[in-house]
Amino acid sequence: MAPRDELKSLIDQIPEDKLKSVRMNLESILHPRPSNPVIEKMERRSEEIRKQLPERLKQLQAGNRPGMSFGFIGGDSFAAGPAPHKGSGECAHTWREGRAHVKHKLLFHEDREIDIVERLEITEDERTLVYEQEIFVEGRSVKRREEFTLTSQ
Repeated sequence: MAPRDELKSLIDQIPEDKLKSVRMNLESILHPRPSNPVIEKMERRSEEIRKQLPERLKQLQAGNRPGMSFGFIGGDSFAAGPAPHKGSGECAHTWREGRAHVKHKLLFHEDREIDIVERLEITEDERTLVYEQEIFVEGRSVKRREEFTLTSQ
């Protein structure tokens, strides 16, 4: 059976309540959305960051005790609104630096790139949670540090 005939046969087997979903999928293949330059820019930048992170992890591991550093966990999500296509989204990766849990987010907000690095660490005496945040935007950075007293468990 020819591929087109196979597809027609499959469509004939689809329950009525699923046809709308199948139709939408087929229409998206026939009429794909035009590319969005904002989302493409975000995806390119996210890929650049993703490529840099393994080297960053090696640098961080060099200063840590064996067994204290772990690999990256990451992901990204992007969206763009109607013209003029202001974009938003983020690419995030997490890793360990010694006792600290570190998260790097590259945020895209209204077509601006915002880097946010957060560190959470419980001190060795387990009495304090230290939260540090650095935000980088257009060549400027802001640092913040908070300490929270922990109650015994």
